[in-house]
Amino acid sequence: MVLHRVHHQILRSHHLFEPLNEEQMEELLNASQLLNLDKGDNLFHQGEPAHNFYFVISGAVKVYRLTPDGQEKVFEVIGNRQTFAEAMMLMDTPNYVASAQAVCPSQVYRFSNAAYMRLLEANQRLTFALLGKLCVRLHQRINEIETLSLKNATHRVVRYLLTQLARVKDDSNSFELPMAKQLVAGHLSIQPETFSRIIRRLIDEGIITQEGRQIAILDRQRLEQFE
Repeated sequence: MVLHRVHHQILRSHHLFEPLNEEQMEELLNASQLLNLDKGDNLFHQGEPAHNFYFVISGAVKVYRLTPDGQEKVFEVIGNRQTFAEAMMLMDTPNYVASAQAVCPSQVYRFSNAAYMRLLEANQRLTFALLGKLCVRLHQRINEIETLSLKNATHRVVRYLLTQLARVKDDSNSFELPMAKQLVAGHLSIQPETFSRIIRRLIDEGIITQEGRQIAILDRQRLEQFE
């Protein structure tokens, strides 16, 4: 497979691929596919055999389940440089426990679970390197859960805005929300109207401005201290 250098660098920055040497990376990529998705395209449905995991190069994918009464429950929206469905592989779960669908035009790598597991089984050092990476990720997730569980909705929104700002690489004070406000609210486990109300308060206080999905931070210090 001919792989664009930029994609190679992006993949290398992720904990699942960082421990791989060049030969292992090439073997894994030979068993992968680069998918170009339109909004609404499905990657898999709940109950289907879990043969693959995925990495988002660009765009966004929602992971969701349908309740018995037909309501959609979004568990997570996966953005750039994130993987999803790898838990099925590492837990040896035979079927996907949720569904995945692109929420906007997206570019996604589909990797073979079997190919990745062959690499782990053949290289003990790789297995331990991955285990170390996953332990770090676990501690990060625990901190995120604590924030979601113990902090109020305003704190969650403020932390989210500061996190998005920190990802801007050109020292800009503005960024674009990576998904619709309703999806952001679901990610933060708050109601969409609550999210909108908090954003309105921040605008009224002169701390931020908003133009569509574009957010500009006017006073970072006040935002950090806002409760």
